[in-house]
Amino acid sequence: MRRISAATLVALGLALPSLVGTPAPAASFDCGRARTPDERAVCATPALSALDSEMGALWYAYSRFPLLMGASGARRDDAQAFLTARGACGTDAACLARLYEARIATLKEQVASAIGNLARQADADAPPAPPAPQPVIDRIAAFGRQCRELGGTLKGNAAPETMTGDLDRDGRPDYVLNSANLRCEGAATAFCANDGCTVAIALSSAGYAPLDLRGANPTLAQEGDATTLALWVDRFTCDGAKPGDACWSTWRWDGSALKASLAVHPQ
Repeated sequence: MRRISAATLVALGLALPSLVGTPAPAASFDCGRARTPDERAVCATPALSALDSEMGALWYAYSRFPLLMGASGARRDDAQAFLTARGACGTDAACLARLYEARIATLKEQVASAIGNLARQADADAPPAPPAPQPVIDRIAAFGRQCRELGGTLKGNAAPETMTGDLDRDGRPDYVLNSANLRCEGAATAFCANDGCTVAIALSSAGYAPLDLRGANPTLAQEGDATTLALWVDRFTCDGAKPGDACWSTWRWDGSALKASLAVHPQ
């Protein structure tokens, strides 16, 4: 089982504004200081503002991955080339949208590649790790979006603690995302409350579509040739639990789905 720390996945949970409802402010620059035609067009158009927010979050993530000196220079050159091209679009919304969409697609590829590179550097003896699947990257980003939508600001670690293991026994890694390390300043209950924190499970057999659970201290363990997930859950989930008791759910693959069993652990 490979554990990818928040430092490895730094900034992938950046706050992204909602893409519906009221117009979202641009994220890559301050709309209050917009001066050029392209900046004003982005700030005045909700769809372009949303694209700018998504691009800004991805750029923040990618800019914090360590790269070789030459690659770091190329990263800066790519960013400057985008700004130059955006300026050339002026107020042409269609031109700006095409430019943003292309830049977002490129940044997603670069972030996924950077995650794989850092995982290989962390464990040189392990086989090359594939990039995190897109649904997992999207779920990581959604934590940040949730914080922002509640009026908060993500501080410190911007990505959840991430563990991998073969929970569904298909020979491919599954992902467990634990939000307990995230701090949403201004919205303290964004991820955690009295019943625990959001813990997302992304199974390869389900196309990595995350299943959100509530609890604390998720732990992957081996039971013979099977991997299980143990999760502390609210005491009232377990029948007969008394004040001070702990209730644990253990998730095991039954051949077609993960199923939970509950057990009381007296204190």
